[in-house]
Amino acid sequence: MKTIFNISAVAVFLVIAASPCFAAWDVALVSKEEAKELGLEVRTTAAGANHVTVELEFKMEGKFQEFSAAGKFTDRSRVELQIGEKDSPLIAALREERSKPGCIIVSFTADRGQLDKINLSVMVPEPLGGTAYVLRIKDFVAQAAKPVADPKADPKADPKDAL
Repeated sequence: MKTIFNISAVAVFLVIAASPCFAAWDVALVSKEEAKELGLEVRTTAAGANHVTVELEFKMEGKFQEFSAAGKFTDRSRVELQIGEKDSPLIAALREERSKPGCIIVSFTADRGQLDKINLSVMVPEPLGGTAYVLRIKDFVAQAAKPVADPKADPKADPKDAL
């Protein structure tokens, strides 16, 4: 009787262990060069005195085909904005703009002083988890911490130095 119980317990454990788990996500930190190879294009524009608008564009092909309507896991493909410390960031899914055929565009505006705390994660699902391609925004924005010069405060300051 004890042997049957042990065999049953092992069988239940194997069934549970063999079930699909959707929590196995790999994290890939992406440099500027790697972003270019992957087809991830980051653009920035000034948006006021101390703000910058960051726009990410990529095509729904290759590694990012899950974002297309033909993808099997389109319900789990997304771009997330992460703000804050590594241990407890604020995470929000960004709304995708699909105005260009075959392309995804997401954007946000942030204070220049906070750019070192902001990451974008392109979440690409696979059958048993997926890959999160993480872009540290500070690596993609030139002179991220430098605020736009206020000509009234410093008449010698050149507003062109902002970006």
